[in-house]
Amino acid sequence: MKTTDRGLRCTAVLIRSNPDCEDSEMPSMFKTCTMTAVTFAMLLAFIASPCRAQDKAALSSEKPVTWTKEALQQSHMEFLKSEGYSPRVDEDGDVAFKFEGRTYYLLIAEDDPNLMRLAYPNFWSLENEDERQRAQVAALKATKDTKVAKVFLTDKNTWAMVSLFLAEPDDFHPVFSRCLSALRLSVNTFADTMRGN
Repeated sequence: MKTTDRGLRCTAVLIRSNPDCEDSEMPSMFKTCTMTAVTFAMLLAFIASPCRAQDKAALSSEKPVTWTKEALQQSHMEFLKSEGYSPRVDEDGDVAFKFEGRTYYLLIAEDDPNLMRLAYPNFWSLENEDERQRAQVAALKATKDTKVAKVFLTDKNTWAMVSLFLAEPDDFHPVFSRCLSALRLSVNTFADTMRGN
């Protein structure tokens, strides 16, 4: 509610609460209360405006991080090195690293830096249509049975991936090991299903 609205309501309450007030006094009382309310509103606006200006100045002086492709690559590389991996940037610009003999990728999406995708591509080739049909069932089972991770088919191969939306691109660091475990579990579930285990 605006302060001037409060002033008008205050005036109405004062007039209603004073039934002995003569009609000739009402305009004067109304004018006094309204002027008081307007003055109070102007005082509040005067006090608040420097604060708002200072807040805007403080916000404009902060330089936001620009997550370019190179900045994302560098951030992922530094994190993986701190975790004991030996990452590299591949020919597509994604960050690759090995874990237990398998090559995983942190896929770079410069147009959507808040999207984190941890991928294990091409882990099961599809030789024929019969295998493809069985792989579709296995992929659905692996995706259903594993939190966050999903398994899907490409033309002649199979991928596993964990995808997360993040407030900041490096917010996945605390949950990275869990994402990697989920990815491995989805791959193992797929393979077990394909082998009939």
